[in-house]
Amino acid sequence: MIFRKFLKQDAQAVSDLITLTLRTSNSKDYSPEYLENDIQRLQPDDIAGRAEGQHFYVAEEDGEIIGCGAIGSYWGKEDESSLFTIFVHPDYQGRGIGRKIIETLEQDELALRAKRIEIPASITALPFYLKMGYTYKNGKAVIDEEQLYRLEKYRDSTSKQENVMVGDRKELAEQIYQVMLQRRSYRGKYRAEKVPRDKLEMIMEAGLAAPSGCNKQTTSLIAVDDPNVLKEVLAVIDPPIAVTAPAIICVLTRRINAYRDRCFAVQDYSAAIENMLLMISALGYASCWYEGHITDTDRIGDKIAKVLHVPDGYELVCLLPVGRPEGEARAPKKMKLEERAWFNRPEPDETIR
Repeated sequence: MIFRKFLKQDAQAVSDLITLTLRTSNSKDYSPEYLENDIQRLQPDDIAGRAEGQHFYVAEEDGEIIGCGAIGSYWGKEDESSLFTIFVHPDYQGRGIGRKIIETLEQDELALRAKRIEIPASITALPFYLKMGYTYKNGKAVIDEEQLYRLEKYRDSTSKQENVMVGDRKELAEQIYQVMLQRRSYRGKYRAEKVPRDKLEMIMEAGLAAPSGCNKQTTSLIAVDDPNVLKEVLAVIDPPIAVTAPAIICVLTRRINAYRDRCFAVQDYSAAIENMLLMISALGYASCWYEGHITDTDRIGDKIAKVLHVPDGYELVCLLPVGRPEGEARAPKKMKLEERAWFNRPEPDETIR
């Protein structure tokens, strides 16, 4: 496999590659109308025109173009650049080609002179770019009017290693902070849009990365995204909840004693749930922590566990629906910081709530 600069005669092959990739890989996150509109804007003449104003690269194997990517100046600025048109043939995804394309673009002169690089990221490619060290622009994990995330990466000016690109820690902290503040519990209807498996895996990985008392790892998860299984699960929930959700994450716990015969299972799964709720929000999805309804005296969680063939020793304690919301979640009124948090000791006349 070789990486080389784009040639005019590559325009048709690159356009065909993009068309195939959009219709195959991106169809799980975007409507056919959206994708066809993109395809019409990326015909051979359009690709050739883009290559005139950008540094365009292709990945080639046995004479076939299997990947592409470009870098250009960000609105004419010499110290900022943008990455564009990054695609990998569906048959070659997962082989490190996308990573190589990014590394090639980050070694281009337009990247080396830049203090900041921006990427307009599709929903489909978001997990990949996050793994490559890009973070949400201005700490805002939101989809813009083009249904894209805006990501960025800064060069560390204090590093002695040339060409090392790192995300600014202050920016990262701000992004996490904004996700926490913007997260809302959502109890409305969901769009009929399947949640990709890689997104569900990210959410579950975030949950299982939570702290666990004495590392007993008492929390386990089941992601239900098969429509038939979902129908069985929802059928035993009365009154019904999340009936339009395209996926549900079921939280399981095991009562294992840890430090001095104390069990921290509740703390463990609570931390895991919060991690997942934040990741769900960061990915542009919505959810709600359903626990009391599941563990009440009618033991709905036990009924769901039977449907899912949960082994003995595990208790199903929570459901997290996952999907794109049709509406907006209402923001509840929160008490002010000074009404619930203090430094050292509260004043004698203050009431702790």
